[in-house]
Amino acid sequence: MPTPPTINPQRVVIIDGPLPAQQRARLEALSPTLRLVDGLTPARLRDAEVVFLGEGKIDPAAAPKLRWVQFNSAGIGGLLGTALAASSIPVASASGAYSTTVAEMALALLLALIRKLPDCRALQERRVWTADVSPLCGQSCRGRTVGILGYGSIGREAARLLQALGMRVLACKRHPSERGENRFHLPGTGDPTGVIPEAWYGFDQVETMLRQTDVLLVTLPATSATRGLLQRRHLEALPRHALLISVGRGSVIEEAALADLLGQGRLAGAGLDVTAEEPLAATSPLWTLPHVVITPHIASYTVEQAALASEVFIENMRRDLAGEPLLNLVDFAAGY
Repeated sequence: MPTPPTINPQRVVIIDGPLPAQQRARLEALSPTLRLVDGLTPARLRDAEVVFLGEGKIDPAAAPKLRWVQFNSAGIGGLLGTALAASSIPVASASGAYSTTVAEMALALLLALIRKLPDCRALQERRVWTADVSPLCGQSCRGRTVGILGYGSIGREAARLLQALGMRVLACKRHPSERGENRFHLPGTGDPTGVIPEAWYGFDQVETMLRQTDVLLVTLPATSATRGLLQRRHLEALPRHALLISVGRGSVIEEAALADLLGQGRLAGAGLDVTAEEPLAATSPLWTLPHVVITPHIASYTVEQAALASEVFIENMRRDLAGEPLLNLVDFAAGY
C-alpha cells in the first residue's frame, strides 16, 4: 500500500499586535501549517509556538511550546524587567521597520530649521508678507557635514537621504569597526554595508566628530551605554552655527546644558522629537527658545506604521520556516 502523505502539524501563531489585512494574507501564504489566532489569552498561550506581541505580557512558564516572540516595537523598554526578558526565549524587535519614517522626520526637522520655516510660519500667523527677507535667508544642505551619532537602521537611512542632498556624512557608533549591519531593512534603503560615511568614530572619539559637524543627528536608543552620553562639554565642541536633531531617545543628551547653550546662542538651533522626560514639562525653557522645533515623539507615527512593523514579522516567519536565523534578536543585557 502507498504510504499516506504526511500531514504537517499546525503551528499556532498568536496575533497580539496590529496586523493589516494585506500583511496577514502574506503571512498566511507562507505555509499552510500556520494557524493565526487573534488575542493573547492563557488558554491560547499554552499551544502557541510564536507570538506577535503588542501591548500584552507573556509569562514563559505558561507557554510550554513557545519558540520565539516578535515584538511589535523597535524599542524594547516595555519588555525590560519582565519574565520574558529573563527567559531564554528568543525575542525579535521591529528595529528597522520605521527607519524610513524616522529618517524622514529627521530630514523634515533639519530642513525646517536650516530654511527658517518656523520664522516664516510666525509671519504667516500675522499675515505679513515682509519686504525685508534678509532674516529669512537660510542655508543649503549641500556641502555641509552631518555627524550621525548612532549608526543603526535609522542613522543609515538618514545618511542615504542626506548624502543625496550633497552632505558629507560622519558616523559615530559604539563599535565603529563594525561597518556593516545585518538587521532588518526595507529593500533599497539605508546603508547596510556601511559605505556612505567618510569617517567613523567610537563613543570615546565623539568630540573629534562634533568639532567637524554642521548638523548633529542623534539616533541612539536608551541604554546604559548611551544615557547622558552627550554632556555639556560634548555640546560645546559643536561649532556655534551647528544644528542638533534628535530622533532617538532624549535621555542621550544633557537637556539642561542643551537648553542653556541654545539660550546663549552658542548653538544655532535644535529639532527635538524626543526629550529626556516625556511629556516635556511645561516649565522647560526649550518650549520658548527661538530656533527650536519640538514634536511629541511622532517620528515613526504614520498611517503605514502597522504595515511596516508587520514586514519584520513576515520576514522572520519566512526565515523560521526555512530554518534560517531570525533578524533583530534582542540582547536584553545591551538594551536593544
